[in-house]
Amino acid sequence: MEHSALETRIALLNAALACFAEHGFDGTSIRMIAERAKRPLSLLSHHFGNKDNLYLEVFKFMFENILQVRQGEQIPIDGYSPNDKGEAIRMLREQIHYIYRDIVLNTSSSEPFHNFSTRLWLQEIHSPRPSLIPIISLYMRPRTETIQKCIQALRPELEESQVVFLGISILGQVTGHGLMQGLNQVVWKKARLPESQFQVSEWLVDLCLHGLLGGPPQGSNPSAG
Repeated sequence: MEHSALETRIALLNAALACFAEHGFDGTSIRMIAERAKRPLSLLSHHFGNKDNLYLEVFKFMFENILQVRQGEQIPIDGYSPNDKGEAIRMLREQIHYIYRDIVLNTSSSEPFHNFSTRLWLQEIHSPRPSLIPIISLYMRPRTETIQKCIQALRPELEESQVVFLGISILGQVTGHGLMQGLNQVVWKKARLPESQFQVSEWLVDLCLHGLLGGPPQGSNPSAG
């Protein structure tokens, strides 16, 4: 049976995603990927050149599939700019819901693609490879820029370093809840956790807004020292 170029490319990307997630970048060979995809090794070289290029394409493939889940949402590359505090609260709430939903979709799904994507993302989340930084920035920038502009609208007196610190804290709270969903159910007991993904997102919104509107960050300037 002959396969189209697109079918071959997708098969190689899925196989590479699985291999990189299971064995890491260094533990994966291009031969291993070709065998898993059931495609000739020469086709892998033809489509991607080498393992480094393939790794980049795998991350693009991951992000593109996540974006397809929410086709109706188009965020400008520089994010949204709220006109007033009310709009800033609405936009921030939307971003928290979107981020939490994206993470939970990947961590709770039984589909192999989502499971492998989560495992591979966790390998890079602490210290991303320099070659991945442009791709990750392109994917994350619309959301982080929107969050930063919302914080600036809600707290115009803050310095840029304080705004960034609060933005990092919000993103950390939301992603932490999503990524640690399984562990939280074990440690904190499932009965104590909200059943609804929407309810969790709403509680995260309340938590973030309380931190933002409750006063300036305590202690010294985050960039000092």
